[in-house]
Amino acid sequence: MSPDWPVLLQVTGASGFVGSHVVSELLRGGYTVRGAVRSRNVARVNKSYESFGDKFSVTVIDDLVTSDLSDAVKGVDAIIHVASALPNANPDVVLDAAVAGTTRILDAALAAGIKKLVITESGVSLAPAGDFWKDITITENSYTTQTREDAHKQGVSEFEVYAISKSLSDRAVRDFKRAHPDFDVASIHPSYIYGPIGLGQVYDKPATGTNLLVYGLISGAPGRPVSGYDPASGVPALLSVDVRDVARAHVLALKLPPSETQKRFTLSTNTFTWKEAIELLAEKRPELKGRLPVITGKEPPVGPIATLDTSNTQNVLGLKNPVKWQDTVLDTIDDQLRLEKELGVAA
Repeated sequence: MSPDWPVLLQVTGASGFVGSHVVSELLRGGYTVRGAVRSRNVARVNKSYESFGDKFSVTVIDDLVTSDLSDAVKGVDAIIHVASALPNANPDVVLDAAVAGTTRILDAALAAGIKKLVITESGVSLAPAGDFWKDITITENSYTTQTREDAHKQGVSEFEVYAISKSLSDRAVRDFKRAHPDFDVASIHPSYIYGPIGLGQVYDKPATGTNLLVYGLISGAPGRPVSGYDPASGVPALLSVDVRDVARAHVLALKLPPSETQKRFTLSTNTFTWKEAIELLAEKRPELKGRLPVITGKEPPVGPIATLDTSNTQNVLGLKNPVKWQDTVLDTIDDQLRLEKELGVAA
């Protein structure tokens, strides 16, 4: 049975990793979904969801920064805004996609009279990337003071630029909520996201984004060492959440009653090391042993690592029984092996 409300949902980034899982979670829950995709992806996404009939449709947004958004939000009851740029060599591309893209969605929602919106942010919008390698607790009420100028400083990595873009996007949402207190907004702040690809995800390689880290367990030079134990790796990849739980969190946030303040939820359900993941794969997928990094026993200890306080995510949002990291790793690797065969990628 379909929910009484909302009648129609707009999901941006519907052909991406997180967005495609959000769309599937909504459709399975009985919602009617309009997914925003680039024009080149319309046919592939439509085909992926054809079994849902008129419960799913697409709208074209080729560029959140420049495209006319009025048709995309017309008649929509709520928006789940997932789309954002991944780390990129051009800081302005990443910053504009995250900040201007978000503010334009907010403005379009306001103009259309849409009062409810759920936004995908990031754990790195709560604290600078380097803070995740400190023995501190990061909560949904943590904030960064980084600026656009910081993203252009010499030596700043692509990942740090991405982190700054998400913090600036988050700041724009907070400013918008203060200016429009009747606007109901929730933001989801996940740590590293892993998992199998989504039903409507458009892909041309076995792994992209954060899933490249998992794919690195079975791709690379033979005899390579275990990696990911130092701040040069970016935010500790061992702070993670399954993409299917990220999708669940968005739908749960949609169901929350309106609030005078922005609802913010940190999302990090698993802690594991790449050494543990390699040991798991060696045991459960022994045929992959020759593709795994070599454990020498001399791997350095991990830490210090920040703690993400997810108590509100459990108690207020109601996200229970998350996917275990072992299942995430195995499901992701199995999916990537499937994609290798489908795409003709040599092992």
